[in-house]
Amino acid sequence: MTVYGLKKGEKATITSISFGGSARARLSSLGVTEGKTIKILSFSLFKSAVLISCGFVRIGVRKALANRIEVKKCAQ
Repeated sequence: MTVYGLKKGEKATITSISFGGSARARLSSLGVTEGKTIKILSFSLFKSAVLISCGFVRIGVRKALANRIEVKKCAQ
């Protein structure tokens, strides 16, 4: 499952990030790495982006990148 497949309010643990370069470095510098727990806060209009939180950081991620971040749902 990917970040984009989650619903608003759901929590998940990142299992893999399948892109590199500056986008991966940017997420890593903000604390979004494999093994971290994220929460879906909201989706943009027409679901073109998703707002996630990881720790104390909130990040907007475009649909293309959100579809490349694999996650495992957390039991709520």
